[in-house]
Amino acid sequence: MKLFGRRAAKPEPDRRTLITGHCYDDLALDAAIAELRDGDLRAAQTVLAECRDDPEVRDLRLSNLSEDLVGHVDEIAELAARHDDPELWLLAGEGFVAEAGAIRGAGWASSVGEDRFKMVHRTCAKAIGPLHRAAELLPSDPTPLVALMAAGMLLNASREQQDQVWEEVLRRCPTHYSAHCSRLQILAPKWGGTEEEMMTFAIETARTAPVGDALTAIFPAACFEVYLMAKSRVDSSQWREMERAYFANERILTLLLAASDRWMSAERPHPRAMHAHNHFAAAFGCAGHSERAFLHLFGTRDRFAPTRGPT
Repeated sequence: MKLFGRRAAKPEPDRRTLITGHCYDDLALDAAIAELRDGDLRAAQTVLAECRDDPEVRDLRLSNLSEDLVGHVDEIAELAARHDDPELWLLAGEGFVAEAGAIRGAGWASSVGEDRFKMVHRTCAKAIGPLHRAAELLPSDPTPLVALMAAGMLLNASREQQDQVWEEVLRRCPTHYSAHCSRLQILAPKWGGTEEEMMTFAIETARTAPVGDALTAIFPAACFEVYLMAKSRVDSSQWREMERAYFANERILTLLLAASDRWMSAERPHPRAMHAHNHFAAAFGCAGHSERAFLHLFGTRDRFAPTRGPT
């Protein structure tokens, strides 16, 4: 009888499938995107129309549909003019913004030539009329105004103009997740703001966000804006050290934990929850806070937001 023998090899743990660029769970949206790619616009209209009273879902669906509108937006704008339909106007407006963004690219502004900037402006300017009309047809819907914030950045709109749009968004939906993300960008130094006003906005938003709301993720998002700006100014050999020093700084880490606690203590379902968990998981990972990073990684459900390039 053999008392000892070769140990059976331990089975390898199942490899987790990581999903990038699909940071949501919405089967109706997936079906609408599939039909849109086949050239059928009706499902896109339907999934937007059925969530008119849920601005967070409506915004999520619109932003994901827009990627497949590029190249066909003029036709959609013609349909919108013919039927005066708020969903068609919304798709046209967001589509023009998406086209302008695709033309601009994700690089630093200094890498975009003058001719390309002119093309960006011409394309994005076509979004303004459709978005205003969509906002007129549905006076309580913030979605076209959130798209207008993105258009304003591409068109270099004045702060006064951006502030007016922001105030109207807040009137329609005070805790809108994407609107706050856009506002953060508008206040960032790269768009003419300052680090101080951007961080003040993020800290106050996270502090006053409703308990259980994913909006608290605006703070780690702001931290990455600061870090990426600093990172662009130093040698790559210093990146890792600088990353840990910034995110593990006592003040930053304390604010990160407070924002995370405010959300996680009574987390409510939110269409952007996975996106928000991405922000927190990355920030705590950079800080070396493995326990909290794991908690938020679990919340991503293995769906990771694509890295956004500098602007």
